[in-house]
Amino acid sequence: MIEFPKILGERDNAMSEPSVGSTDSGNSGSDGVDGRGCVPFFKNDDSQIKFEFCYLVLLFLAVAFLMLAIQFNFIPMEYRNKVFVFSLLGGFLGGWVYDTKWFYRVTARGKNDQHKQKWQCHKFYWRILTPFLSSLVAFVTYILVASGVFPIVLKGSGAASAAFSVCFLFGYFSDLVLSRLAAWAEDLLPKLKGNSAEVDRENNSTQNSSADDAKL
Repeated sequence: MIEFPKILGERDNAMSEPSVGSTDSGNSGSDGVDGRGCVPFFKNDDSQIKFEFCYLVLLFLAVAFLMLAIQFNFIPMEYRNKVFVFSLLGGFLGGWVYDTKWFYRVTARGKNDQHKQKWQCHKFYWRILTPFLSSLVAFVTYILVASGVFPIVLKGSGAASAAFSVCFLFGYFSDLVLSRLAAWAEDLLPKLKGNSAEVDRENNSTQNSSADDAKL
């Protein structure tokens, strides 16, 4: 059974960027590239920060526009399809909120330097892909819950508003959801393996019996 965190800050502990400072160095030796060498698209941190800020703002505007267009039937679709689309968008915005929160934490240096996390340019791909990954994790988890795979009763699972809200939480806590799914899979797979072993033993026993009968 999937367990959800009681407070929003739990995901921060489960998935966070390291607090070490970043460098603009290129190669880091035989271990691969690091720092600016890993993100060669920008000349310095300032240009990368501006790009990521614009990227996050445009993502939000695009999703908000798409949701309004669907809600007011500018993009006509069946209600069932609307539920699926809203579940994807809910997970996407959940990942977007978490991504944006980390962005301002690592860029806004306030009074007494209250945000200890520092800018790391090589986390570019992590920050860019987080909303998309969260959307997929939230959508698949929602389908599993709504289809009754897990012993969870989700009231109003067929409503677009419920799909959006639940998937928003799944998207925001996507790493926590993945850890719960991994634990569930670990509990499930040994049982399947054991059942497979029992079937193999039964097949071997049947074959041995047939061979003995043939000898007789």
